[in-house]
Amino acid sequence: MSAEPVLVLQLRRMGDLILTFPLLMALARRYAGHPLWVAADPRFFQDLMPLAPQAVFFPPEHLPILAQRSYAAAINLGSREDAAACMAALEAPLKLGPVAGAAGLHIEGFWQLYRAALTRNNRHNAFHWADLHRLDILPPGPGWPAPMPRPERSRTGRVGLVLGASEPAKRPDARFWGRLAGRLARAGFVPLLLGGPAERDLGGEVGRLARLPQAANLCGRLALREVAQVMRGLDLCITPDTGPMHLADWLGVPVLNLSMGNVHARETGPVAPGQFVLRAAISCVGCWSCQQSRLRCKEAFGPEAVARAVHAVLDNPEEIGGNADWPGLELLRTGRDELGLHSLAPVGKDPAVGGLLEDFWQGAFLAFSSPDLAPLLNTRATRLQETQPALAERLSTSLGRLLTAWARQVGCPLPEDFWAGQPPLLRIFAGHAQMTLQNGDFSKGAWHTVLERAELLRAALA
Repeated sequence: MSAEPVLVLQLRRMGDLILTFPLLMALARRYAGHPLWVAADPRFFQDLMPLAPQAVFFPPEHLPILAQRSYAAAINLGSREDAAACMAALEAPLKLGPVAGAAGLHIEGFWQLYRAALTRNNRHNAFHWADLHRLDILPPGPGWPAPMPRPERSRTGRVGLVLGASEPAKRPDARFWGRLAGRLARAGFVPLLLGGPAERDLGGEVGRLARLPQAANLCGRLALREVAQVMRGLDLCITPDTGPMHLADWLGVPVLNLSMGNVHARETGPVAPGQFVLRAAISCVGCWSCQQSRLRCKEAFGPEAVARAVHAVLDNPEEIGGNADWPGLELLRTGRDELGLHSLAPVGKDPAVGGLLEDFWQGAFLAFSSPDLAPLLNTRATRLQETQPALAERLSTSLGRLLTAWARQVGCPLPEDFWAGQPPLLRIFAGHAQMTLQNGDFSKGAWHTVLERAELLRAALA
């Protein structure tokens, strides 16, 4: 009798599917000998199958059939109702992610619940989605495998510019791309314009502005597998946060991510160690949706500063200094920390206040997930107190007020907007706690869990 398969439901966009590949690798190790089945959008998986870990792919139309059998494990990485219904109907000793039951929708798995709680509340999140997908399967620790090889420069002189993104706020406009491509061409590089059919006209406009040969505009002319082939020959891929960026990252192509708009570079940026991220040096970067009167995170980018960053990354990446050559922006580099988790560190300067808070909350949620990691929370709390004592004191005070508010509500449901009324530095915990309570139907056990975690935080900050 053959081993039961492991099922993964990933029905989102191309980038989300690529960020699932490290999970498939982790599942192949944990469930050796069990076939991997993946339900995904055929527009993406048909060309990505040769590049993906070995798996059998199914279109969403097969969900009713997939629901009729048993699995060694089943993981739902989306929010679609048909996927949650499939999870409820199938049989598996381990189910992770949203499951639709008779009592309503519940989310199985600590880290799947954490990921769901980030919706509209991801400020100070320090986990990459590629890591969150697999943390319920593979707990972190020394030697935790990195999902990607270290990128290496191909030294062809070719530089790819990925022009498009899912929203205009997340990508530069034609004028920006034209000026950047022109500068790179005059410096001796060979710019190649990359994009799908939706970027065909944009590519033509950028090529005209930059006075590039017509052959440089590849937008809408290549299938996804052909785009992958072109990417393998690039010295660098300059790209917003979009599906082709994740493709380049997965292939080991050096990436410079122009992180603008409502994206969080630490959770959806390039994940391979040694990649670069350029983003605005403002405190509100990484938001779920912009609350400003204008997109300051996009306005901070200028083609001249980006061109200088390209030269720094390509000429001497190991000795890049501060941000004097790209004022208003900060350059960061991806890596792996002592637990093997994705990290994103500023190049040439100490971590900012936001980085310290992100690290503190990362240590907190790791401690919530495993008592063995409690010392990490204490270490990061001490670092926050020593480096930013006023900030640590505000956090401790806010936590005390939260506990006081909860003391009046134990055993009762919380208002839907309770978490949003908490101070921003505490909101990621308040939102996760509220979702934990909702997921546990506000039972005594759920209340005991969130109060115990709050006391753990207060002890670390004492």
